[in-house]
Amino acid sequence: MIRGAGLGFGLLLSVLTTMTSVPGAERSEPANRVGPQVPVALLWGPDDRLHVALREARRLVTVDPQNWQVVADWPVPIRPCSLALDETGSTYFVGGADGETLVLDREGAVVRTLTAGKGPTRILPLPAGQVAVGSLWDAAVRVIDWRDGHVVATHRLPFPVGALARTPKGRVVVADAFGGHLADFVPGRPGSERVRNFEGVNLGAIAVSDEGKELLVIHMEQLEPAPITAANIDRGLILSSRLSGVQLSEFDSEADEPLSRRQVVLDGPVHGAADPSALALSPDGTQIFITLAGSHHLLKNDRTNGGLVAAGEPHGLRPLGHNQRLQVLEVGRSPVAVAFDRSGQLVVTADSMSDRISVVKVANLSRVASVELSSGPIARTPEQRGEALFLDGRRALDRWMSCSSCHNAGHTNGLNFDTMGDGGFGAPKNTPSLLGVAGTEPLAWNGSLARLADQVHQSLESSLRGPDPAPGMVDDLVAYLESLRPPPPRRPRDDPAAQRGAALFQARRCESCHRPPSYTIAGVRDVGLDDGSGGNRKFNPPSLRGVGWSAPYFHDGRAATLSQVVQSHSPGQERALSPQERDDLVAFLESL
Repeated sequence: MIRGAGLGFGLLLSVLTTMTSVPGAERSEPANRVGPQVPVALLWGPDDRLHVALREARRLVTVDPQNWQVVADWPVPIRPCSLALDETGSTYFVGGADGETLVLDREGAVVRTLTAGKGPTRILPLPAGQVAVGSLWDAAVRVIDWRDGHVVATHRLPFPVGALARTPKGRVVVADAFGGHLADFVPGRPGSERVRNFEGVNLGAIAVSDEGKELLVIHMEQLEPAPITAANIDRGLILSSRLSGVQLSEFDSEADEPLSRRQVVLDGPVHGAADPSALALSPDGTQIFITLAGSHHLLKNDRTNGGLVAAGEPHGLRPLGHNQRLQVLEVGRSPVAVAFDRSGQLVVTADSMSDRISVVKVANLSRVASVELSSGPIARTPEQRGEALFLDGRRALDRWMSCSSCHNAGHTNGLNFDTMGDGGFGAPKNTPSLLGVAGTEPLAWNGSLARLADQVHQSLESSLRGPDPAPGMVDDLVAYLESLRPPPPRRPRDDPAAQRGAALFQARRCESCHRPPSYTIAGVRDVGLDDGSGGNRKFNPPSLRGVGWSAPYFHDGRAATLSQVVQSHSPGQERALSPQERDDLVAFLESL
């Protein structure tokens, strides 16, 4: 691919990309303006060159660490979002933002395209010519023999697929992309899946520690659904970021309780740590580096510097670290990937919204270089500017959170928050998905906001508690939100059960509140629910597009599953659903 690409097929990019020393070096910028490149994944190749995936440019580029110059690039037919290398160092895998998986040889040629998924795709190399492939909206991980494209096994999971890792015993660990679950399985053995509860949301990355006994997880937590005031934000009650260590032996337990863990709080005394996005473990295991996409920070956690192993834990675990000894460096906007070089002396971040990579010395957390990945000034569309704002923790008080903290990837983390969205505090409301939000007005659970711009402005002001938005910011955020499409359905519309459910949906007049094609209405309804001290009985029916992915349900998240929704709540209906009808109606909802 990228290996030796500068000689074989790659393009020398002395004009396209410039390295600047830090701090303060200026680069000449041509008059022409280009679109954003958006670096999203990093991979060190066997030739000790750094490979970078550029999502919007649909390119992979190679950086020579001798002078931190881009020496080659190669276009790919997809928007890449992940990179991986097989155990022999001869085959590369590229995951696409729209569900694709490419297999490339070391010269960059596409060997084959593997079975397509739905949504951003992660790839985990396995022994014997196999890979584990998980796409966000598949609720499954496929084990594929990449040499012939054969799907060896499909491992079904009850949640959208996020980060992947492999244990020393060969099991694959999978993180819930939005909510609080972890699962593991024996690759190629359907039925070996074990799903466990984890107290956290937005599990940004997972990795097995160097001792091979512990799973490291970066994530966010809500301590309590307290009113969103400046004081409660700064106390870490609303959302807080954590590094957790879960002993792999915990997965052997059959207990229903959440996995026990030890933790390091990532938030600092002066600022929060919005949206932990990636982690890297040094070759000797003593350092953990974590990127914070919302805060634009790189954290250094020195495991030799404080922190205790909890009583009763097995010997052989390193200290996890200590909150008071974390070191922080501001890098570019929204760093979403981090990687050590071979020596372990340097670490690199992919600063997605700055179109650059930052090179940092591990010893003293000083910046060595920045590699600019655009050929000139960047011309962003309103939608692209809105994406950068959506991910920006500087829009919130002291960088404790961003829009993405509650609406990761535009979706929902499933938590209740006590916002001013319904006019006052006292009745926390469930976080709705923003995927497909355009055209579903009015907004807020009580339907009090007529325009998407009104909702955006109120959220910036009363939920994030940040600075007043500059002119144009609200419009840009609206443009981004209007670009978000609903997630794909969990099951096909031609599924027989879904077709029976569609007839039942119509016969029971569900369309009076959930009218196609948006499956909502421009009004509020009293359907026999209330929010207690909030004083609301009338709610705007949420859109049902993609509803199969947006658990929990109702304004307060009281229903954990769609089955509970249709079983317990049938406003205006005298006859209860039979078990078969309930299953059919759920099947139809999952097909939307």
